[in-house]
Amino acid sequence: MVYTYSEMYLNDVQKNLGFFFQTALRYLHKSPAEVQRAFLQSEIPVQIEFGNPDFLCGKSGYELSIIAFDNDEAEEAIRESKMHPFYPQEEYWSGTILAYYQWKSALPFEEILSKFPLERILANYHMMHEADISKMIEIMDEVVRG
Repeated sequence: MVYTYSEMYLNDVQKNLGFFFQTALRYLHKSPAEVQRAFLQSEIPVQIEFGNPDFLCGKSGYELSIIAFDNDEAEEAIRESKMHPFYPQEEYWSGTILAYYQWKSALPFEEILSKFPLERILANYHMMHEADISKMIEIMDEVVRG
């Protein structure tokens, strides 16, 4: 299997996309479809797919939010989110799952999300968040690869 970047970056990418999705969905109050669209229209997915270290581990999830959304709106949401203790929620989990699946499959984010949208990843949280990640990857693979 050829991966798009070294496994040593995977945990950082998972964490950063987790923070990105949780910030966008919880503090920017965007819908899953809006977040997915903003993510795919930004430079973030392509830079991760190309293995750009600045996007793999050089930018936080908060910084990714500023890239994908209006700077002022994102900065205000980040300030708000920092006022509360951070507890990973289903939005964070969805980012970690998407990052892992993209790394494992080496498929573009756009192809993955066109077949298995963010909303569907989120819908699997309650059933799958305590299962081994490989179970969710199998579910996604059946849909994405057919």
